[in-house]
Amino acid sequence: MLVTGPRAVGKTTTSLRQAASALRLDRPEERGLVLDDPDAAISVGPFPLLLDEWQHTPEVLGAVKRAVDADGHPGRFIITGSARNDLVAGSWPGTGRFLDIQLWPLVGRERFGDAGAPSLFDRWGTPQRFTVPENPPDILEYLQIALAGGFPGAIGAPDAGRRSRWMRSYVQVATTRDLGEFDGATGRRRNPQSMRRYMQAYALHSAGIVADTALAESAQLDRKTAAGYHEILQVLRLAADAPAWRSNRLRRLTSTPKRYLTDSGLAAWLSGVDFDTAKRDTEARGRLLDTYVAAQLRVEAEASSRPVQLYHLRSQRGEHEIDLIAEFGDKVAAFEVKSDSAPALRDARHIAWLRDHLPPEQFAGGVVFHTGRHRRKLADGIEAVPIAGLWG
Repeated sequence: MLVTGPRAVGKTTTSLRQAASALRLDRPEERGLVLDDPDAAISVGPFPLLLDEWQHTPEVLGAVKRAVDADGHPGRFIITGSARNDLVAGSWPGTGRFLDIQLWPLVGRERFGDAGAPSLFDRWGTPQRFTVPENPPDILEYLQIALAGGFPGAIGAPDAGRRSRWMRSYVQVATTRDLGEFDGATGRRRNPQSMRRYMQAYALHSAGIVADTALAESAQLDRKTAAGYHEILQVLRLAADAPAWRSNRLRRLTSTPKRYLTDSGLAAWLSGVDFDTAKRDTEARGRLLDTYVAAQLRVEAEASSRPVQLYHLRSQRGEHEIDLIAEFGDKVAAFEVKSDSAPALRDARHIAWLRDHLPPEQFAGGVVFHTGRHRRKLADGIEAVPIAGLWG
């Protein structure tokens, strides 16, 4: 099992709960044991054996490959560490041998709801697909939740000032230590300040449909350099774009992806959005909540027992736009995110347009997420649901 995800989401903590024993390869004495004889070091167990921070001893990967080839019994090894193998061709011998488990920052169901409930997409056809708490948050509480994001270190900060310092440290590590790791692996040298400018540009456009050239210009970078930073953000799991949805039933749809930083708190900090800004700036508030809801749906898709792909939809001239579309099997569900507390039928008009252009058996339903208290029907197959309904 290969556990991946952004730095500081709790990969090691989570994996230790599942492991019977561990080799912490960032510790010199345990790293030395593996360097002396990697095959022997991982043969003792007990299993599951956690191999944490594998990048400190890359030789361990070859030993795991040989052990798995000799005995394919599942569940013997849990591996955590660097994601740089995504960029370094030939460095990872585990392809096809390991189950990739993706961890994301914490979501609302883990903080406030039922973390063990089936995925939204696994319970989609039931009346219980959304369960609204008796006292859901109001708009100001939603803003506080989205500003905190999902990194345990940021959530645990006692006040906004200390959370800001945590975010500053996180970005510093991403643009120096993490960037240096990629530089060492690829033989290239990149500028930490340039990467930080690119991260800030990405944050300012999170939940926006923006071309690569526009992002590069916003960060004052050439397109090739910006593309390299974009790839690094994806490998670090700090960016997770929603591709444009395409259908042979609908013409003249844009192909530009919708940009998302994976954590709403990090996006807010990088773009300079605090609580007061979110209260008075409609656009900033909308981007913050859209980024937050996208993070919730991303985890629901990851947790589903069936493949779920997230997209967005926008016509080339902008007449129709849907924040997120989920495709699972032969079904399509559509989602809009609104910051007001009482969405009306007009807020569902783009979803209704999509519904009317798809076969009835394909359209699985539409949801307008909002900051109010009540779940109610807006139109045939479309309902308004408080954001807290995602918490199960």
